[in-house]
Amino acid sequence: MYPLPAAGRLRYMRAGHVCKFIALAGVVLMPLLLFFQVTGAAALMTLKESAGRIPEEVIAVFYQREPLKILQCALPVLCWGGFEEDSRTDSLSQSLLDSLGAVVQVNLCSPVAVLRSQMPLLVMSEPRGVVAVSRSGDAHPVNPVPVNKVSALLGDSLVIIYNTHTGETYSMTDRVERLDGRQGGVVTVAAALQDTLEGKYGIKVARSDRINDANYDNAYIESEKTAKELLADNPKARVVFDIHRDAAKSREQSLVTVNGEKVAPILFITGSGARKSSAGLQQNYAFAAKLSGKVNEMYPGLSLGVRVKNSNYNQYLHPHAVLVEIGTSKNSVEEAVRSAVLLADVVVRVITEES
Repeated sequence: MYPLPAAGRLRYMRAGHVCKFIALAGVVLMPLLLFFQVTGAAALMTLKESAGRIPEEVIAVFYQREPLKILQCALPVLCWGGFEEDSRTDSLSQSLLDSLGAVVQVNLCSPVAVLRSQMPLLVMSEPRGVVAVSRSGDAHPVNPVPVNKVSALLGDSLVIIYNTHTGETYSMTDRVERLDGRQGGVVTVAAALQDTLEGKYGIKVARSDRINDANYDNAYIESEKTAKELLADNPKARVVFDIHRDAAKSREQSLVTVNGEKVAPILFITGSGARKSSAGLQQNYAFAAKLSGKVNEMYPGLSLGVRVKNSNYNQYLHPHAVLVEIGTSKNSVEEAVRSAVLLADVVVRVITEES
């Protein structure tokens, strides 16, 4: 026999080592592969479930509190319109909407009209006749005897009150959230505020119950005329209130307990001046903040504070003009009337302090 050359022995040894290494690796890797096969399947399933929940989580975090954003993503044109206190403007976007609306025969400034054009079934779902329910506000009668009079009723009106969205009402009483073309519960609440100021404190009030939202899109244009007329007749007015009610709130968010009684929360709204700049808007905010602070000082928890929105709400007409949302669509008229009576106490205190 001839000895195997050195190169051949090396190749033979290397081949043997490789075989041993492969066998050893198989012994080690097989359990690992089995482990990862079991745990990996579970991890993959968890990953899939997490990925599937991403849209839900995004909606919960970013959109759940503002459902309008969901509609605006699906129908971007809604970003140019407004559901509540937005008025029409003469901006470029407004002109484009008017032009496009004329072509497609849809009022693109009205979110309701846009939704109906995309979902014709909505046209068939107009609310039927409204159940007639008393909105007298007798749940919290006003004391007719003047107490601590601030001014004689024969003098100048110190407070002006009107309703831009006259048809806004309270579903717990009227079964609907709006009485189109009619006076809703907010008019009753405005009247209760007037009755308390005049009957209990002797403060003369100039109030208009004119319907300003027969055409909802033009409500602020019409209410601007109303406010100007009231101010022209009462140039010494100290306060101007536009009474509304809030929306998109639950029943639980619509109740506050004051002195053991369930009442509607109050939210003060001022404009940012983005649409019609005015130096008086800062005064509007300061006055609204003072009212809100005094409300919670006298009746803790009744005021939800002051919210600034991207509009002007005709507040440029007076330095103490404030939009007041008394209650929400989920209140009853009686609950909102109780809050209006409490607000009257606060208004008197603030007027007295500023005298």
